[in-house]
Amino acid sequence: MVLFTKWDRFSRNAVDAYQMINLLRKMGVEQAIEQPLDLSIPENKMMLAFYLAAPKVENDRRALNTMHGMRRARKEGRYMGTAPFGYMHKTTEDGRKYIAINEKQAAVIRWAFHEIAKKAFNTESIYVLAKKKGLTVTKSGFWVMIKNPLYCGKIFILKYKDENSYFVTGQHEAIISEELFNQVQEVLDGRSRVYRPKIVTFTLKILHLEIINSKPRR
Repeated sequence: MVLFTKWDRFSRNAVDAYQMINLLRKMGVEQAIEQPLDLSIPENKMMLAFYLAAPKVENDRRALNTMHGMRRARKEGRYMGTAPFGYMHKTTEDGRKYIAINEKQAAVIRWAFHEIAKKAFNTESIYVLAKKKGLTVTKSGFWVMIKNPLYCGKIFILKYKDENSYFVTGQHEAIISEELFNQVQEVLDGRSRVYRPKIVTFTLKILHLEIINSKPRR
């Protein structure tokens, strides 16, 4: 015997629920529930279908409401998610969460953007130097960071159905200017291509030479 209170507790997926019910029936296992159904009566299978489909509909509706709520918040300029490098989470007196600049991390970001815009060294070399200055993101994370319009005060709204993608001004404080951000994007896209030497770090080794039976040449 399998004991549960409601059909929506039995499974949140109708297909899986039907498969399990058939399996239990073949094994001769009964279901004990507050909403008993005699499945030997054909009409009760319609009621079972409703009970099993309701949780899936509820989950889909909750997910859709969450997605619409987050999209609405982004349109209002509010950043949703974990604070990226350079920012930290804070809460207003009325309980609303927002991101504020982490000045120590922001200084590293400003330095990296300015160095890329100067085109003096390639991006990989700037990443290595930024790590020494306190950057904690991975190399792939660094590439995402220098392409993220969040740092110049913009939030990207993804395309959804008939609505095209676009940018909105965020409620958070920008770390760099929009002009600097665009300059960096031009460098990354190759529209401002120049030769950028790569910084190579190496260890100097002292070579000990021993001269055996050396004679001056005549």
